[in-house]
Amino acid sequence: MNRTITITSGKVGIGKTNICLNLALLLSGLGYNTCVFDADMGLPNINTFLGLQPVYNLKDAILNGLNLKDLIIKDYQGIDIFPGSSGLDDMTKSEVDRMQLIRSFSETAHHDFLLHYDFLLVDAPAGISKTVISFCLASSEIIVVITPEHASLTEAYTLLKTLSLNGFKGGIWVVVNQCTTSHIAKLVYKRFKSIVAKNLRIDVMPLGLIYQDGKIDQAVKQQKIFVSVYPKANASKCLQKIAERLVAKGTDHLQGFDVVKFWRGCIELISSPLSINEHVSARAEIPEKKQGPPAITEQSSQKDVSGSPLDSLS
Repeated sequence: MNRTITITSGKVGIGKTNICLNLALLLSGLGYNTCVFDADMGLPNINTFLGLQPVYNLKDAILNGLNLKDLIIKDYQGIDIFPGSSGLDDMTKSEVDRMQLIRSFSETAHHDFLLHYDFLLVDAPAGISKTVISFCLASSEIIVVITPEHASLTEAYTLLKTLSLNGFKGGIWVVVNQCTTSHIAKLVYKRFKSIVAKNLRIDVMPLGLIYQDGKIDQAVKQQKIFVSVYPKANASKCLQKIAERLVAKGTDHLQGFDVVKFWRGCIELISSPLSINEHVSARAEIPEKKQGPPAITEQSSQKDVSGSPLDSLS
């Protein structure tokens, strides 16, 4: 069964796109057909991240009736990529354009082109724009990326609060990125989980942590997917554990959900009124701590890499 997972964050610049691409490559390495969809309709992140210049994009599906199978970039560094397009928000306001896009999605899925993927990872923009909320609401499960930075927690909380107000019922995974130690990651996750449960009555699930690693920036400069050039790095080992955790979850919770429903839901939601307040503040609900977590040596963080990052968050 196809699993469509939207990966997002409340704050920009915390590694969401990087995580999405690396997970896609690792899932592919585990034997699962995987495709990444760049859902940033303002500035497609994956195109920029990998230096891609696609011949076609989603605008061609709407304006020229191009079939979606002709948009896919096949086997790029080991994964398939569905390139994004700027301006889709405005284009789907038209009923004619919206139905054309839905028709294109449906026809493609009918020909089993998208349905053969085991995982469709949606790289959504950060924040709480209508596009972000629409893709999340249409998904059966999402991954929210946070960091130990306070602003990351408040923005992620605002994202979940907005999803809750709009009736999101799917599964919510949390990844703590840019960690110096597993102890800090555990404190950050437990604090975030506690506040979300108390104020929003939402249960989030730990997916794993990813350590800070200077080699990640080196891979970005090379426009390469990190785990492909530094497979033995600690961050790569963390990402491998996260991919294995996703696979271990199984698909029993996805009965009745497929990629066609996801695409239809996205387009319908983007063109429908949603409850979104982009000026909402979470400061009162997540007060900033004056004292940070206790210092942990770098050596202690390395001891957890061979084990499951999931265990360090639970």
